[in-house]
Amino acid sequence: LPICYGVLAITLFFNLSTVRAQEKCGACSIPSFPALTIYHAFQGGPSMGLGIEAGNWKKDAGKFSYFLGMEILWPEEKETKLKTPGTISNEMMISFYWKGQYKITNRIYMIAQPELINFSSFDLRMGIRYVMPLTKIIGIGIEPGYSLVNKQVSLHTNIHFALR
Repeated sequence: LPICYGVLAITLFFNLSTVRAQEKCGACSIPSFPALTIYHAFQGGPSMGLGIEAGNWKKDAGKFSYFLGMEILWPEEKETKLKTPGTISNEMMISFYWKGQYKITNRIYMIAQPELINFSSFDLRMGIRYVMPLTKIIGIGIEPGYSLVNKQVSLHTNIHFALR
């Protein structure tokens, strides 16, 4: 995990001048594009996981974008030995979701994510997504959120790909 953050920091450092040049270019952006996002998740309960989502990212054409996705969270080894009744922290969680994203500013988005967890319960996750473009087709982001039903804080680190 620390290696991933090191590679991410080096990539940001070397691509910063490219990003600044793209921001000044008015013709560099496109109004809407299909996107694929891969992310790493940290969450209370099942503490770590991976996810993937795909959808239509509207950059200039409108403020609302949508994505369909799947996330798998698993407990740490020490948490599986704890037997706490009434919690979901002792089992692997698989969720399928539809995510709506609303553009607040140039790189900040508000998200609402209704999801089906383990084919047995529903939840609604609310959060904020910050995205920084690295190239014309790759961006990275961070997404803190809160699940309203399970009352859990989560943090996703994302890498986005524009599929044009």
